[in-house]
Amino acid sequence: MNTIVTIPCKTIRAMAKEMLRGRFWVCVLVVFCCRILAAAPGLIVSAFTDNEIIHLIVECAAFVVEVAMTLCATRFYMNVFRGQDSSLDKFTEPLVLTWKGVAMELISYIQIFLWSLLFIVPGIICAIKHAQNFYVMIDHPEFTPMECIHRSHEIMEGNKWKYVKLGLSFIGWEILASLPSGIYQGLYGPSFDIYHISENMSYEEILFIFRDYAARLAAFNSMPVPRILGLIPILVTAYMSIALAAFYDLASGNLIVQDGSSHEGIESY
Repeated sequence: MNTIVTIPCKTIRAMAKEMLRGRFWVCVLVVFCCRILAAAPGLIVSAFTDNEIIHLIVECAAFVVEVAMTLCATRFYMNVFRGQDSSLDKFTEPLVLTWKGVAMELISYIQIFLWSLLFIVPGIICAIKHAQNFYVMIDHPEFTPMECIHRSHEIMEGNKWKYVKLGLSFIGWEILASLPSGIYQGLYGPSFDIYHISENMSYEEILFIFRDYAARLAAFNSMPVPRILGLIPILVTAYMSIALAAFYDLASGNLIVQDGSSHEGIESY
């Protein structure tokens, strides 16, 4: 069973903000560390070799690490919202579910891909149906990967548009958080104006220009200031992560909201 979420997105964000008090910077640290750990294998290997086989192996390892970090972070965000123990010394406990999570993600990717073959919209709808997979696995570690997926589908029944609206409600914050990086890049980043593209250019020449610009842009973004400014959106990600945990508890029926603003009745797990 599930609960149709009817309360406004503004109320869900307010609930998340309330539970973030005193724990906001810890959540930011969790987001930052998870991203670093997920990206680390690829970054390290790229610095030492261009071997395609090694890169493929590392990409597979990075996928496993990403799933593991998602499980740990999801449990952490759920505990923060529920007011339960969110100490970092227990952060890695969900790692025991890693291989089950990997299987669940692979099944999800296959389902989304197959629906995407019909058209882009069915693929997007399928992806939204899978949005609660990790939350379900954390709440029900005894479930099989397919049971987690089926439960996610049940939870999202009638809640897909509310989930989309909740994500869209953060766009303003995301744009604001991206402004410093965008302004700095516009002022000091590589300019495309140095290239002179004409109608007489061959495809290879145009491709070379775009590749050269992409390489210069990547080199610019790897410098200290752009890297630091690029971390600002993490602040929004931490806020949004708790709001999505709130959405899960509302849609799964774990949370009862009264008067549109207060919350109570979170079941014990």
